[in-house]
Amino acid sequence: MVKWSDGYVHANGLRLHYYRTGGDKPQVVINHGAGDDGLCWTRVVKELEREYDVILPDARGHGKSASGKGDYSTRQRVADLAGLIEALKLDRPVVGGHSMGADTAMGLAAEYPHLTRGVFLEDPPIILPGESLGGDQVINPDEIGKMMAKYMRMFKLMPRFVALNMARKGMPTYPDDEIQPWLDSKRRVSFDFLKAMGGALMEFAVAPLDVICKIQSPVLLIIGDKAKMSIVSPEAAQKAAEANAKLQFIRLEGASHDIRRTRFDGYMPALQEFLAEVTRGA
Repeated sequence: MVKWSDGYVHANGLRLHYYRTGGDKPQVVINHGAGDDGLCWTRVVKELEREYDVILPDARGHGKSASGKGDYSTRQRVADLAGLIEALKLDRPVVGGHSMGADTAMGLAAEYPHLTRGVFLEDPPIILPGESLGGDQVINPDEIGKMMAKYMRMFKLMPRFVALNMARKGMPTYPDDEIQPWLDSKRRVSFDFLKAMGGALMEFAVAPLDVICKIQSPVLLIIGDKAKMSIVSPEAAQKAAEANAKLQFIRLEGASHDIRRTRFDGYMPALQEFLAEVTRGA
């Protein structure tokens, strides 16, 4: 178990929990996806903590943070994150995230430009009109939300040794510093979030290119393969780059929606190069 400090802030009416590596270094705030929590970034942060003070929030309804009481909208998650950055008196950190967390980071950069100096987005919910959600198979966002909630609830309730066996069989290429935090996060996620999950996913689809247009800081968008259930298509990434001249994107062949877990070899060099460039002189 990695020993980082942790604490709580009161932000946007909620008690929010976070982990932090610390030190007088450029600050990076990383937001997890739906059903995960802050420690699900353990493998990435091990590579970053020497150079950066990394802050890992638990989103509302996840980890040790308070429940969102049924409201897991982008608007509320963005307000939570803005409140956490202000409460911790962070100095324009780079902000990033995966999936739901990328949606939060994207919204923060658009609505609170003074709070961040750069943004990185791992497979955020950027879907063009008429595109399918995941591969060639058309999946209704409501249905995928319900399926994910059912899957997470199963891992939350079953004995840990059974869940660990299943997780290792289902994700045979993931090392323990991915498997263990992933499994622990499912046991901590709130039933309230799982109940609301279908609606939370639906809210992601609201005009993402309009949000991208408003971001004033540099943006790194990391996408995978649609055939492997990655959300963002090359066409959607290109539209995002056309909408904002400060956005660059990279596509990692063979990567699933969990890009950092399936293409860690390509993900980390791209992220480290982006962070070094954005924080130079910070």
